[in-house]
Amino acid sequence: MMKYFIFCLSCCCNLLFSSPLKERIQQAHNGDYLVFESNKMITVLSIRSITKDSIVLEEISAPSQNLLKHPTSWAEWIKNKAPGHTSWSMTEINLKDGQIIECYSFSRASWIQISQKESLFATLLQLPLEFLKPEKRSRIGPPPPDGELDVRKIWEPPLYFEGKKKSNSHFDAYQTSWPKDGSELSGKTISLYFDHETRFPFPFWIQIEAAYAAISIRAIDAGRNLPSPFSSLPKRIPEFVGQPKKTKNGLLLSVKSPKYYHKFELFAVDVTGKERQIHPISHSLIEGDNEFLTIEIQEDQLRKTLESDHRYTWLLVPAGNTQSYTQTTKPFLWSGTD
Repeated sequence: MMKYFIFCLSCCCNLLFSSPLKERIQQAHNGDYLVFESNKMITVLSIRSITKDSIVLEEISAPSQNLLKHPTSWAEWIKNKAPGHTSWSMTEINLKDGQIIECYSFSRASWIQISQKESLFATLLQLPLEFLKPEKRSRIGPPPPDGELDVRKIWEPPLYFEGKKKSNSHFDAYQTSWPKDGSELSGKTISLYFDHETRFPFPFWIQIEAAYAAISIRAIDAGRNLPSPFSSLPKRIPEFVGQPKKTKNGLLLSVKSPKYYHKFELFAVDVTGKERQIHPISHSLIEGDNEFLTIEIQEDQLRKTLESDHRYTWLLVPAGNTQSYTQTTKPFLWSGTD
C-alpha cells in the first residue's frame, strides 16, 4: 500500500504542475503538511522547501498499531523524534519533468536510489487531470429509479485541519486513468479530492478503483508550519573513480556525481611543502551514462599550472556547494613530462 501512497502523492504533485491546479502548489508554504492513513499505516507528508524548479517533501510513516492514540499535536510528536515511526525520509522532485532528484532516508542514514520505473513521474506528467462535474460525482444513498431526478447530496470526504473536523466543507474532485504499463496501478482510475475553500496543496482524499473494491487513502489531519529537526535534504558528494588517464591532449579524470550538480570548480592542491597551495585549473566536462562524468584537462593547462617535481592531489567542488567537495587521497608527482 505504501507504493500506492507514494505513487499517488507523486501523481498529485506532478499533475498539479501540468494543470490549472498549479496555483495550489505555487501558493504553498514550507511546513504545510497532511497526515494520511491507509492500510494500517499513518504517514505525515510535509513541504520542506519549494522553488520554481523543485519541491522537497518530507515523509514520516508509522504503523497504526504504534500510534493507537493519535498525537494531539503532530508538531510535538515530531519534536520528540516521532516515537513509533518506522521510516523517515526526504525526497526532492523536479517540477518540470517529474523526475526524482534525490531521496534520503534518515531512518536508514543513507540515500535511496529509486528507479525511473518505480517513480513513473515521466508518465504521470503526461496524464490528463479531468475536473469532475457535479453530475459525475459520487452521491450519498441509493440512486433514484430510472427517469427520476437525482436529488441526493454529493459525497464529500471529511476534512480535518489542525486537529479539528471542519463542517460544511466542499471539495474539488479530479480524476485520471493510470496507463496500462504493467505496474500495480496499471489501468486503474484514480480520484483526487482537494479542499475548495483553502486551496490546500495536497488532496484530502485519494481513491483508487481496484478490481474488487476501491482503495481509499484519507487525510486524518492537516495544517501549517510543521517543524522538522532536519534543516535540509542531505546532498551526496561526488567521488573520483579509478585512476587519471593520460591522453595525447592532456588528462582525463573520471567522476561519479549526482545529476543535480551541473558545474564544478577543479583545483590542483600542491602538497609538496608544509603549507598547501591550491591552484584553480580550467577544464571541460563530458557527460557519460547514469551519473558518470569525465573531466578533461588540456596539456597546456597542466603545464601552466603545475610545477615540475611537485606532488599534487585533485580537489573537486560543485559550484555553489562548497560543503560537498571531494579530493583524491593519493598524491601524484608531476614531472613536467607526464
